[in-house]
Amino acid sequence: MKKIEKLRTRRQRALHALAWALGLLLTCNYVLHFGYLLPIQAFRCAEQREGVYERERVVAARWEPGMMHATDRLYLAEGKNCLSLGCTSLSLFGWDASFVWPVDTASEGDAHLGLVQMSRKGHEHTVVFYGRIDEADVTRLELHGESMDGNNGFALGVSRDDWFIKDGKTYLLLPDPYQFTKGEYAEYSLVVETEDGGTVEYAVEQSAGVSWG
Repeated sequence: MKKIEKLRTRRQRALHALAWALGLLLTCNYVLHFGYLLPIQAFRCAEQREGVYERERVVAARWEPGMMHATDRLYLAEGKNCLSLGCTSLSLFGWDASFVWPVDTASEGDAHLGLVQMSRKGHEHTVVFYGRIDEADVTRLELHGESMDGNNGFALGVSRDDWFIKDGKTYLLLPDPYQFTKGEYAEYSLVVETEDGGTVEYAVEQSAGVSWG
């Protein structure tokens, strides 16, 4: 007697296709490292590639379209021993991270500052400054830059939109504050003014370069 095969219902076919799609997505995410549905997933994966395995909390996230790509989203995340800046963007294959760069916050000092300089085909430079100052009574921030020979420089007040106070600490996330020219500025520092009128200047020591295009 010939066995009659039971045809799948429309619901069963849909669930079967969904299972295949989910399996393919997980393979792309965890084996091939692309195809993320959310920007934070791409950021977390890039953190691990940079050796940041501790779970960091996101302290700031903002859209910066056109910085590197049309859908750029910056993340500032903090862990026990580091503060990481990351940039994610959307492509045809899902969300991807352009870079993640951590600065060491376990070292001594009241400020932990970094910068990432991005360039496209060797020009069109963009710089992002970020960091943490271990003080809550900050009233004003000013960014300074000085050329290698000391003959050129700038002083730029940081907008209140680019720094904030959280849990007794001051955080900085300052994208593209100045029209930079390649090699024009060699040293950067941040002047911090507090409620009592005092000022302290901190050097921006930890830096990275990213090139694309």
